[in-house]
Amino acid sequence: MNVFNRVVVVLEILLLIVLLIVSAVVPNTVLGRLLYTAEVARTSLEARWPVSYLIFLAVVVVLILLLLALLWLELRPKAKKAVAVRNVSGAKAELGTASVEQSLQYRLSEIADVLKAKPTVKGKRGAVGIEIDLETNPEIDVPAKTAEVSQAAREVVEGKMGLKVADIKVRIKQAAYARPKPAPTTAEAQGSVPYEPTFPSTTEPVVPPEDSPPTTQL
Repeated sequence: MNVFNRVVVVLEILLLIVLLIVSAVVPNTVLGRLLYTAEVARTSLEARWPVSYLIFLAVVVVLILLLLALLWLELRPKAKKAVAVRNVSGAKAELGTASVEQSLQYRLSEIADVLKAKPTVKGKRGAVGIEIDLETNPEIDVPAKTAEVSQAAREVVEGKMGLKVADIKVRIKQAAYARPKPAPTTAEAQGSVPYEPTFPSTTEPVVPPEDSPPTTQL
């Protein structure tokens, strides 16, 4: 959203610069065009009163709301990307929220039945707010697992990093149950048995052919 706000502001400034340059070059033309447009708008407004006035009022209200929304997005308090570390004697130290998120993700991924952990850390007036999105196995004790995850997160942030935890919010999404595989049918079971050729246990002896009697020549 910050990029969108910057783009809008840059376009507005460029448009204003172009209008000022054109007004400085041809002031009579610009003023005449403005007066002509205002006269046409006044004539249209009077010709279709009060419908034209209601349409004009609706357009003005929409534009005002849009500008107020852009103004709020630009001026709203932004989450701090670094938080101050407490209990550091004689020095001031800050720790980036990205580093805290990385350490939390590594620690929470080691907890049993946790398939995926995605923590989000935001600075809050000398403390941090933690939001944790978890994906777990389907058969878990949700209250017990929430308490275990919260305790582990607090130990990492407060015990090892020296930060103060303002609040912890855990959102759990359980993975789907695995569908059992159907039992194979009789035909499939028979088809899965490999074919083994059978041979006779004994073989009959092969009798050599008898030699024919020799013939005599006269």
